[in-house]
Amino acid sequence: MKCYNCGCTLSEDDFCTACGADVRNFKKIMRLSNRYYNEGLEKARVRDLTGAVASLRLSLKCNKNNVQARNLLGLVYFETGEIVPALSEWILSKNIRAKKNIADDFLSEIQNNQSKLNSYDALIRKYNQACSYAKHDDLDLAVIQLKAVVAKNPGFMRAMELLSLIYIHNEEWSKARKCAERGLKIDAGNTTLKTYLKEADKRIAEKENATGKRHPRKKEEAISYQSGNETIIQPLNDSGGAGGQTIINILIGLLAGAALMWFLVLPARIQVARNEINEQLKEVSEELTSRTADMDDLNKRIEALQEESKGYQDSLQEYTGNEGVISDYNALIAAAQSYIEDPDDALKAVESLDKIKKPGSTGLSDEFRTLYDYLNSNVSEKAAEQYLKSGITKYNDSDYTGAIDDLTESYELNKESDQALYYLAQSYLKNDNPDKATELFNQLISNFPDSEFKGRAEKYVDQGVEDNENASLNAPENTGELSPADQAALQAALAAAAQAQAEQAAQAAGQPAVQPAAQPAVVPEQLPQ
Repeated sequence: MKCYNCGCTLSEDDFCTACGADVRNFKKIMRLSNRYYNEGLEKARVRDLTGAVASLRLSLKCNKNNVQARNLLGLVYFETGEIVPALSEWILSKNIRAKKNIADDFLSEIQNNQSKLNSYDALIRKYNQACSYAKHDDLDLAVIQLKAVVAKNPGFMRAMELLSLIYIHNEEWSKARKCAERGLKIDAGNTTLKTYLKEADKRIAEKENATGKRHPRKKEEAISYQSGNETIIQPLNDSGGAGGQTIINILIGLLAGAALMWFLVLPARIQVARNEINEQLKEVSEELTSRTADMDDLNKRIEALQEESKGYQDSLQEYTGNEGVISDYNALIAAAQSYIEDPDDALKAVESLDKIKKPGSTGLSDEFRTLYDYLNSNVSEKAAEQYLKSGITKYNDSDYTGAIDDLTESYELNKESDQALYYLAQSYLKNDNPDKATELFNQLISNFPDSEFKGRAEKYVDQGVEDNENASLNAPENTGELSPADQAALQAALAAAAQAQAEQAAQAAGQPAVQPAAQPAVVPEQLPQ
């Protein structure tokens, strides 16, 4: 026990040894509070919940900090269906002692279960609705609501009391007595239900007296009579009882045998059937696994064959496609034939050479490369001269757009032509593109320091002076004729390239190459330049 003044532990003396306060009356009050608590606990144990509530209230009136009395009062309230007062008492108890308080467990069990809280809330609402119905004399609706409440929570004493009262009002005495007896099983000290039960018993007794009906008497077990000084007791002769008992015993034996068969024999049979089914499932599973493995092997073989077929198709496409080796052979042969027939028309031969996509491919023969290098060297030089001549002619005719196209082709074929670069810059300048012209002039000054056009370019770049004179062609005139030796060597190289083309095509088709009878596949080591 702690001192109310300083909080120190009190001794057996009537004063506090720490602060000197008089604690005589304080101790009496604390003992009285504990006495009422023990009394309430005893009443709660014998289901006298109403008496327990009264004693616990007195205990708290003496000591409001009596946590045990407050927790027990909350439990009693909860048992009688008073959810809100119960929660209030537990919350107060928790505020008084925050740690090591069982009220915390009570609150957690209720508050953490939202469905239970909703159920309690619904019951309270139904009870309040029943009270409203009873006030407005709608007793039938009130009875329906109260029956639902009592079915959900049989310990809700207020609902039980109101339902008993309505039954008494409706003069349904048996129902009133039954309802009161159910309530008294939960709260044996409920004086209200005791009053209702007494009233119901009284009315039922009056009704029995008025009608002359009595409760049925118990069946006599024997007949007794006096013979002299002795009392003879003769049992009732009930011959039918033995036969009925025999039939009952037989039925019990049959039921016991059936139960024995159900619990012992039938589970064993079921287990055997399950084992057989499991064995069958195991066999089917193994067979399915084996077939799945075979299917996987077949799928892998199919995928390998598809990959191999795809490789063959790619190889065939490399030879026969638009960008394949055979297409390059055709373009080279067309360029050579065009150059042999008309050496002056180098532009047509260049167009054929431009169609060759892969001149350095490993799938091409040495003959192909030799012929390609020869044509590319001679035809490109002549084509550059022809593009230069055409571009200068268009430049002088003020066709600057056409001049740009031809001079660009000429400079792409011959990067050493300072004349093509100069007049290309002049064409851009005349075509109102001074930025591109300045870029090309600077390129001329940087790449051709000894060019005769360097001074003109610097004059424009430094001073902005334009060259308005007509262009003149400085390139030497090419006759465009091939010597007999060049023609013979070119024809031999062309025949060798054609033979190589046939071999490549036969290899792609999977057939042996056919040797031509007229032309042997002989290529000179070096074509004349």
